[in-house]
Amino acid sequence: MDKKALAFAEDAIAAIGERDPALARTCVAQACEIEPGMNRLADAVYLACSELESKGEVSTSAWNILGDSVESDLRGVVEAYRR
Repeated sequence: MDKKALAFAEDAIAAIGERDPALARTCVAQACEIEPGMNRLADAVYLACSELESKGEVSTSAWNILGDSVESDLRGVVEAYRR
């Protein structure tokens, strides 16, 4: 995986943890531009952002989907921001 795409993916996950859906969407879009195979992550980020905007929080199931959508090197990032 491209290092820049990985950094954008990490930033997207961090933005979800910080409750910033606009930044999360921007970061995941940038990651997907570099690494088109990150579509599962993009779908999971968009789900989490939708929950943030409608409910004010990300559900456990959305965090699980996010964790399942990433490669093993990003699972630690998901767990670090999971609430």
